[in-house]
Amino acid sequence: MSKARLADESIAALYTAAVDPGQWDVALHALTTLADARAANCFVHDVHTGSFLEYRFTGYGYGWAEAYASHYHSLDLARDVLMREPAGHMYAMHRYLPDSVVERSEYYQDFYIREGLRYSCGGMRLDGDRRLILAVHRPVNHRPYDDRTIRELQRVLDHLPNIFNVRQLTAQARGQAPMMEAALDALPRAVIIVDDEMRVRYMNAAATALLRCSTEIGVQADRLVAHAPQVAPQLTHRVKDACAPQPAVDPSPLYALDPDGRPALEIRVVPLKPQLTSRFDQQARPLAMVLPKRRLKDVAQLHTDQRPFSLSRAEMAVALGLAGGLTPAEYADRAGVRISTVRSQIKTILAKTGTRRIADVVALFSD
Repeated sequence: MSKARLADESIAALYTAAVDPGQWDVALHALTTLADARAANCFVHDVHTGSFLEYRFTGYGYGWAEAYASHYHSLDLARDVLMREPAGHMYAMHRYLPDSVVERSEYYQDFYIREGLRYSCGGMRLDGDRRLILAVHRPVNHRPYDDRTIRELQRVLDHLPNIFNVRQLTAQARGQAPMMEAALDALPRAVIIVDDEMRVRYMNAAATALLRCSTEIGVQADRLVAHAPQVAPQLTHRVKDACAPQPAVDPSPLYALDPDGRPALEIRVVPLKPQLTSRFDQQARPLAMVLPKRRLKDVAQLHTDQRPFSLSRAEMAVALGLAGGLTPAEYADRAGVRISTVRSQIKTILAKTGTRRIADVVALFSD
């Protein structure tokens, strides 16, 4: 079978996965066949924060994705090549990372080679605020990538933005309820919809903004995870209870603690009504809503690295003033600053928190 035929099959498999998420493993396996590789991955980065928005992989050992996302991606020399070189091309990393570099690399020696991998070929496409990254990996003692294989992988990479656009359009066509999404996006309260296996089916704008600066919870390989060990098993248990045939809800919130042992994030879990589940899951599986909320009492006294959303002390004071009922003009008068200064600070607050209106800021910072 020709390489061109294999590339066509890989492209078709990825489009199939865009329509049917259950086919991602099949699509990535087709990529490993095309590249004569052992492993493959496709992930999405936020351009501004560098955080993972999605992560799909095949051919790795248990816990690989979590270890990579939590630590080793910052040491990944191949990732540095993709960030440095022009986007839109597949790069065989052995041409950029000689053996002398590999021998000194913590990423290669303590992680990648220990996983049994040696040669990677990856590429990145920019799509708005996202980086779409595709990579394949050959094992130790294999041969490096040849030009013909790189050309066929390039054909696959060229389709990646369209594949993700098809996925988005398909999800909307299946009834993810544009009106419902618009309503949820307008909420200043973070809303994350998950199934009983913690797979994220939907996040509103406030949730996306919260996760960007949260060290307590995040999304890895499409699953919601709690990084705090005292919260993770409880959160999983509550989601399963909320997704049960007879949902059970614990009205008390969970609290994720900061490094000093203080409550940093309040999390509640409630069932999604059965008549609404089909909006987010074509098979109408039971779903739950996870509602995280930043604890904001006494935040005016927090150090710079602890204030939410990376707000400055002055911006934090403005946000709390608005939440306390002051208008921008009243705050400016009381603080003895120009109204133009306050308006500029409000614009910065909206940008950092991902909110759109002063009313959203008031709701977000009202305890």
